[in-house]
Amino acid sequence: MSLDWIDLGGTLAQACGGELPKARIVHCSLDQYIHNGWNMDYQALPPTDVAILAAPDALVVALVRVLGAGAADRLPQWFVRAPEEPEREVEPRGFATTPPATRATRMPLDDLARVATTTLAAHRPSYVRLPLGWPGKYCRFEHPLDYIGFDGGGGIGSGPGMAVGAALALRDLGSDHLPVAVLGDGDYLMGVTALWTGVHYRVPLLILVANNESFFNDELHQERMARLRDRPVENRWIGLRMSDPAIDLAALARAEGAIGYGPVRTADELASALNQAVGDVRGGAVAVVDARVAPEYSRAVSASLLRGAPSRH
Repeated sequence: MSLDWIDLGGTLAQACGGELPKARIVHCSLDQYIHNGWNMDYQALPPTDVAILAAPDALVVALVRVLGAGAADRLPQWFVRAPEEPEREVEPRGFATTPPATRATRMPLDDLARVATTTLAAHRPSYVRLPLGWPGKYCRFEHPLDYIGFDGGGGIGSGPGMAVGAALALRDLGSDHLPVAVLGDGDYLMGVTALWTGVHYRVPLLILVANNESFFNDELHQERMARLRDRPVENRWIGLRMSDPAIDLAALARAEGAIGYGPVRTADELASALNQAVGDVRGGAVAVVDARVAPEYSRAVSASLLRGAPSRH
């Protein structure tokens, strides 16, 4: 059952290896109301067996009435669990896919997600945006404003503008949620001037940049193509890494009038910077934390992006 899932057709194609799903698919969404020839705001047609043109909340209420609510235990306090072993991107055996210039101390993306969600949990964060490789196990949303969503087209550069716009809406709504956007460095750099708008209009916003110094999504695409075409996998980073010299993302934030922290490279430094940034945002500022992370995604995301490519050992 899909409850207004974005790009259901693309997700099912990826999950099923390009084949049609064997299970019956029920899709509940109002998405088709925006499908027209004027804006072309649609994606692949999902192979659904039952299409329900309704708000997902209405369907859930109707199902509960028919099936009964049942006994549901409250979710455990996920943000105080002991940290699990970090999920690291495994480099192909015999190939050095990370150039020497970028091997400085950086935290795994899993550490960034764990520390950020733990540190911000007490402040009622409203996650305006999360990056593509975000570990899904740290997503525990219980309120409609806990997570705003994502753009439908996956266009890089939309993150900063979406963050400022959503934070403005939260401010005018009078919500006590803390606007938080976790952006990739490529997304941040392509739309960084949106920060000036947020500062100019006094829009409180916290931006955490998962800075792997790379357009990493394309690195995985280049790796997949290299494997399919029997070309050197170790060259996947060329033209995509943003290092030597590294870009000072916190300085770019300060240039727009925002408050910039970092770069932070460890979990302790990240927690300290986030605590300071929360105080700035509660005071009405735009704050940016530049966190240097390893060039990696969660295992599930990496596996899906590299699916179908032969291994090279």
